[in-house]
Amino acid sequence: MSLTTNARKLPAALLGLGLVLGGCGGANNAGSSSSPAESAPGTSSAAAPAGWQGTITMYAQVYTPNSKNIAGLKNQTQLREVADEYEAAHPGIKIEFIDEEFKDYTQTVRVKAAAGEMFDVFWGQWAELNNTFPKGIAEDLTEYFDKPNPYIPDKPTWREAMNLTVVSETRSPDGKSYNINGDYVATAFFYNKDLFEKAGISQAPTSWSELIAATQQLKAAGITAMSQAPDYDWFQRHFLSDFFAKEYETIAAFDDSPGVSSLDQSVAIVKGMLNTSDERFMGWWPLFKSLTDNWKPDHLSSDPGVVGSSARNDFLAGKTAIFYDGSWLPENAKDANVAFELGSFNFPVLTQADTPYTTGEDVSGAVGGPNAAFQFAVATKEANATMKEAGKKEAVIDWLQFLGTPANVEKIVNEHGTFVPTWPDTKPSESMTELANQASNKLKALGVGGSSPNLTKNMQRIFGLYLSGNIDFDKAKADVQKELDAAIKEYQSKNSIDFSQY
Repeated sequence: MSLTTNARKLPAALLGLGLVLGGCGGANNAGSSSSPAESAPGTSSAAAPAGWQGTITMYAQVYTPNSKNIAGLKNQTQLREVADEYEAAHPGIKIEFIDEEFKDYTQTVRVKAAAGEMFDVFWGQWAELNNTFPKGIAEDLTEYFDKPNPYIPDKPTWREAMNLTVVSETRSPDGKSYNINGDYVATAFFYNKDLFEKAGISQAPTSWSELIAATQQLKAAGITAMSQAPDYDWFQRHFLSDFFAKEYETIAAFDDSPGVSSLDQSVAIVKGMLNTSDERFMGWWPLFKSLTDNWKPDHLSSDPGVVGSSARNDFLAGKTAIFYDGSWLPENAKDANVAFELGSFNFPVLTQADTPYTTGEDVSGAVGGPNAAFQFAVATKEANATMKEAGKKEAVIDWLQFLGTPANVEKIVNEHGTFVPTWPDTKPSESMTELANQASNKLKALGVGGSSPNLTKNMQRIFGLYLSGNIDFDKAKADVQKELDAAIKEYQSKNSIDFSQY
């Protein structure tokens, strides 16, 4: 199923390919630690609130254990095992998981909350909780973050067990935290270690020049380096988030909402920040073409959504050496029983030797983010009438604290295999080790596409024509500006915006 409520939208291809099948250790992810909940599940029960007994309902999205009704989910047991441990330590309390697939989750949340029937613990991503969902349906967890978690005795506060970058970057504008956030969607270059070895490449590229050199060396060895349709929406985020890093705060401030909205993008286009009058806007296209010139050209001018599966299958079959994809690919590889050893490396930090436009920012995490499935909120009494019962809120928070330990985050996220655990003292699965540091990056991604439903599709078409050699750079630049102008005109018409006020 897709993560249908991500207001801070991931690219459509990322949602459609990865999350149907369905991030990263913090700066301190040297290894996994055992929490008291794991080593002795009953020893901390005295810390739990006494008195309330009953059933705690939880919608855990793709982490729903033993699901029979959610499409694409395999048999997962870890979350149920954690719940069983909690029940054993807290007689009289049961954890019930909602095994249901919602076609429109945002509408489901609105309807249930309005009726006072929201799940006790529910999946809610930070952008939706801060902006999209009705106000007042989720408890502000800030005060609990700043107190000890009885199931993590070696940390003075619960917050200190979490990824502090994610906590900071996902707070609401008034500084509140409405969920615990434990996993991350990551994107990376995945590679066939056997083909690298055959071409005489001993290690993964760590820079843009090394990436170019690797594709050249593979090609010289008679190996197809890459073969896919490069997703414009993904790669624009990497490059523009770097090139315009110093302008991010200005661009994000055109409206009063956190992050970069469609209005912010539109104003930036009108003001000449994100359009072809600024050389940086398309300055990465020739740089990127220097990479794709070493690819098999079959898919360069194709729609990524159309050829994505076949290109991925070619990689999994060992026909190509490198594939740029999301953190779900290792699980795809496992399902396909690939015969080669899989490796991965991040989008590299660019240098002045690569392009004069770089700011040197690490933008490896610009496409994904803490927008996966281990994002859990607690319903308020306004959204869930049963939360008015004496002691129930405290019991639900206690369950969330038990669930929210590094050991539990690690084993639940890694069992699913599609995302990366983000907390310090968690260790990602081996195939995602190189992706782990993305979760420590600031969430400051830039791109265009929000001004018109057709803008990203049309930019992809021009991008593909340029990379495949069907049009030159000047023609591509002119066509891109026409699309931007048309998108702004459409946005202005639909939203009655007076851009002069900005």
